[in-house]
Amino acid sequence: MRVGVHWLFVLLLAVAVGAGYVAEALILVGSLAVHEIAHLAVAWVLGLRVEEVTITPFGGMAKLDTHLEADPQAETSVALAGPFQSFFLAGLMLFLSGDQLFDQRLVRFCFEVNANLAFFNLIPALPLDGGRALRGLMAQRFGYRRVTAWMALLGRFCGIAMSGAALLVWARTETHTLFLTPLVGGLFVAFGAGEEAVTATYRSYRQFLRKREQLKESRVLAARQLVAVEGTRLGELMEHLVSRRYHVVLVIDRDLQPLGTLYEAELMEAFQALGPEATVEQVLES
Repeated sequence: MRVGVHWLFVLLLAVAVGAGYVAEALILVGSLAVHEIAHLAVAWVLGLRVEEVTITPFGGMAKLDTHLEADPQAETSVALAGPFQSFFLAGLMLFLSGDQLFDQRLVRFCFEVNANLAFFNLIPALPLDGGRALRGLMAQRFGYRRVTAWMALLGRFCGIAMSGAALLVWARTETHTLFLTPLVGGLFVAFGAGEEAVTATYRSYRQFLRKREQLKESRVLAARQLVAVEGTRLGELMEHLVSRRYHVVLVIDRDLQPLGTLYEAELMEAFQALGPEATVEQVLES
């Protein structure tokens, strides 16, 4: 497993340590570590292999292998594990509040860190945990790529809105108060959503390659039939494919007369050979 650290996290950590907030920096690192361990623990229980973990100021981002795309519902469990763990730590800090054995200033800081981590990550937009959880629930019905595109668009909107609200408050208040969490967090979400949108097609294609292995292992997989009008591009058609079905596509002309039938294996080979801009009739002719 590769472990990476986002440059923004390194910058904020260095600023905190340089300003003398060593204890606060350790609490932040520990809270992020526990948040990420929760993701990894649930992934391990579900039998998913973690390829890479990137530590960011707003939680860890785990990239899982293609088994996740073959079973998008597992993404919901993995994604929600982090916020639930952060809620648990925030609740523990509430329990310890008022206890003279602990520095109440640090207890309060730990509560704020974990509460912010939990609520911020539950925003239903990519690349946050809330967006990943919602994608896992919706992907079986609408397809992994289509839902990723929707959630990435929502992520861009939420990110820009958060940063814009922070700048608006700064401009409108007499003291020019600047809230860094929504400002920096909004930019992080907006750029992260853009990256998710760029890789959506590749991840969707990789999902269906994994399906071949799944079918060989289980021997039986439910089928799903689609109808595509001539002129439909492969990229458009793949948006309607889901992971737990084997697809048979009836191609018709604009007078609704049948032109031929395509099977999912043919679609995958054509996608690789001709690209997403190829039309269904081109695939029939090839």
